[in-house]
Amino acid sequence: MNKSLLLNFIKRRNKNTMPKLVSGFTLIEVLIVLAIITMLVSMSISSFSVVGGNEALETSIVSTISILNEARSMAISSKDASGYGVRIFNDRLVSFKNSYGTLNREFILPNLVSISTSTGIGNDIIFSNVSGITSASGTITVINLSDTSKTGSVKIYQTGIIERE
Repeated sequence: MNKSLLLNFIKRRNKNTMPKLVSGFTLIEVLIVLAIITMLVSMSISSFSVVGGNEALETSIVSTISILNEARSMAISSKDASGYGVRIFNDRLVSFKNSYGTLNREFILPNLVSISTSTGIGNDIIFSNVSGITSASGTITVINLSDTSKTGSVKIYQTGIIERE
């Protein structure tokens, strides 16, 4: 017999008798991995929204104090012999000169927070020219909408002094 014929016969015989190895993933394995990835992503997204809400709360409190202090400073400095004030909405603050509608500057709050005022304040906080006093004394509350148990407060006294509670 020819040597090459014998080698071909042996190769073919080994191919047919050797078990075939199957490689790859089954559908169940792929689905399990996807389910695990989905759970991990959903847990991390909820963690980020809590952190984002806390950061938005802190930023909004600091911004509110800053905007109120700026309006009070403008009134005390007697710039243009005018009183200055801030109108408070749920989603924004608007600083103005003399009365609402005059030289408005709007400050939009992050959509993760809401702001409300106590009964003594109302919507407008107006600081008197030179003295900086206000009749709108009370508390402004900033609420984290992703976790309503987390709030921050800003206290305004009749003297016009503004502080964080």
